[in-house]
Amino acid sequence: MAIASMTDRLLTRVEGLAAGIERIPVCRRGDRGGGVLARWQTLAAKGPAADPLGTWPYMRDLAHIAHGMVRVLREHRAAEQPKLFVGRPGMPPLAPGTS
Repeated sequence: MAIASMTDRLLTRVEGLAAGIERIPVCRRGDRGGGVLARWQTLAAKGPAADPLGTWPYMRDLAHIAHGMVRVLREHRAAEQPKLFVGRPGMPPLAPGTS
């Protein structure tokens, strides 16, 4: 029951993360974003293996995909945030675009 519950929570989380990545324009997703979405689509179509131990690797793959998706979203957020000031040791901060 614990594995089924965790797998269900991971599926819900990965579906939400995938929706977030799909909102990023394709030109800004990068290779990692496209790759993690492709892996997710393959895993979602395949599902867990039918054998008794099939749920373990499926859950592990879901966790790896979730980790990759979080990384893609964090990198995108960091790239989208404007740079406000540039720090200079011993001097006041410098606003971007000024010389």
